Amino acid sequence: MKILFVRHGKSLANAALTIGEPNTPLAEEGLEQARVTGQDLKGENVTLIACSPFIRAQQTAEIIAGELGIPIHDITIVDELHERRMGDLEGGPKIHETEYFYQNDTEHGFEPQAELIARMQTALAKVKGLANQTAGATVVVGHATSGFYFLQVAKGRTRFQDFDPVNQMNNAEFIEVSLGAEHA
Repeated sequence: MKILFVRHGKSLANAALTIGEPNTPLAEEGLEQARVTGQDLKGENVTLIACSPFIRAQQTAEIIAGELGIPIHDITIVDELHERRMGDLEGGPKIHETEYFYQNDTEHGFEPQAELIARMQTALAKVKGLANQTAGATVVVGHATSGFYFLQVAKGRTRFQDFDPVNQMNNAEFIEVSLGAEHA
């Protein structure tokens, strides 16, 4: 089973240095990034794409699907892949350092870490169920913060204090998901 995680292309919120909301679409640069990522994935034998329900992830997934010749109607939305809820900061300017969005637990009404971890465990189980149905690679299109948690959960980590140091993926970057022994 091969799973590749892709962070969505640059969104209008990323470009404006604001905290994205669910309906934030891709910027022009993000559309091009997604196209390039789709081309870069051509050698990976991708046969299945799953994505977050947020529009920027769906747009990225659709562009990648187009580059790979996968019908758009075959993309599977996995609701649990949505970005971390960031409470009253959503839609506002990014006034905190990047690490804050990963490390904060509940300040400003953030989705608690324990809930985010549980949600990513559910997302991973759904993605693995999909990946088991295909002989090729599965691409998962998601977000920076929830994606980091997804990658940590895939390694078998269930507590934030056991996570790797925060490492934010670039827009439209992809990485192979390392599955821990219990997930392999």
